[in-house]
Amino acid sequence: MKKRIYIVDDEPKIGELFSTVLRRDGFEVQAFVKPLALLEAVDDGQIPDVVLADLMMPDMNGIEMIEALKERQLNVPVIIMTAHSSVQTAVEAMRLGAFHYLQKPVNLEEMRALLDKALDLYDAKKELEEIKTTRRESYPISGITGSSDAIEKVRETIRTLRDVPNTIVLITGETGTGKNLVAKTIHYNSAYNAGRFMEINCAALPDNLLEAELFGYEKGAFTDARDAKPGLLEVADGGTVFLDEIDAMSPALQAKLLSFLESRTFRRLGGVNDMRVTTRILCATNANLEERVADKEFRKDLYFRINVVNVYMPPLRSMEEDVLSIAQDVVREFNKELNRNIQGLTPEAEEKLLAHPWPGNVRELRNVLERAMIFTQDPLVDAGDLILTSPDEMAVPESTNGKFLFPTGGSLEELERDYIRHILETHDTSYAEIADLLGISKKTLWEKRKRYNLDELVDR
Repeated sequence: MKKRIYIVDDEPKIGELFSTVLRRDGFEVQAFVKPLALLEAVDDGQIPDVVLADLMMPDMNGIEMIEALKERQLNVPVIIMTAHSSVQTAVEAMRLGAFHYLQKPVNLEEMRALLDKALDLYDAKKELEEIKTTRRESYPISGITGSSDAIEKVRETIRTLRDVPNTIVLITGETGTGKNLVAKTIHYNSAYNAGRFMEINCAALPDNLLEAELFGYEKGAFTDARDAKPGLLEVADGGTVFLDEIDAMSPALQAKLLSFLESRTFRRLGGVNDMRVTTRILCATNANLEERVADKEFRKDLYFRINVVNVYMPPLRSMEEDVLSIAQDVVREFNKELNRNIQGLTPEAEEKLLAHPWPGNVRELRNVLERAMIFTQDPLVDAGDLILTSPDEMAVPESTNGKFLFPTGGSLEELERDYIRHILETHDTSYAEIADLLGISKKTLWEKRKRYNLDELVDR
């Protein structure tokens, strides 16, 4: 599709000349002698990609026309042409939104170069707006499904937070209840949606790596720091950083995070300069932080600082009939992902879903339905398609004569790998709880999953 360029100049011959030149270059061009005529075309839905406008015109000057376009929320690049060139005039025009200016008599090659740059910028802006719109539409507040009072309270809190852009939010609830979805919904429905959404699981990294990921580091800050690297707080400036499983953060790092939240400034590791950002912080945990504070495992002052607004996600077993509405949403989602046309669930399947206690919450429900939709050949998911795990089966496997039920004959390292893999596959719980279950530290578990290439099993 040809790019559309509007030219407005009270000298008709100038519009005719530029129109001829630019049409030869492959553009769709329309020339106006009055800015009001251009604005009427815009109001009729004929939107240009770039505007070339004379600065001094009798009815409305170029700067006033830029303001009129802004009032219409039209952010197309405007290149000002002026025979009264001065630094002050050009700077004023650009300060008010002009892309650049050209001095009359206009150099055609200079005009072509500026048009190319303006079009590239406009295309990039349009693409970014489309991405932001798509993401915002992907995380509507109504996407937090359910009719229970607890879920309605979640939606109402998110609506309130739209008008309070920088408030810290603590999202609580069991593993698998949808805390990540809530965090993204808060982000994409707030003034911070222009910036990036960056997520990090505080339990998935050793403390030194977590600190480096959050705050960044300067070249030479430690042995492997061959180049400077910005942290997530910098990368997400103007956006959101979501700290999942914040309870796993060490006391030293908790203190550093608290300092940032109080001052909104930080230093990279090895750095000497304070950096200021407008990054919003969202936190989540499946732990009881009040108990962690009482046990001196979590700083009381940090707890009060992050618990400004608390969003509690209820467990699926407490949501009764909402299980079915959530299931229907999941079916629609996986129909798109899996290219299926499943119409819904049989009454027997619905009854089976309602009777299950859902220890893994919405995450477990999604996994069960995805597996059922992959393998069923019928238009409706039936009870027999739903492979449910009982809570007893999620416990640590019982041993036989003191030996765990694993293949024998391998090396000790192979047995350890298989056992860790088994625990990760069969326990839908947090990374920190898995480490506790195995009787090792989070750092040791992190090192072992790297050694055994088990990363794909810890996206939890």
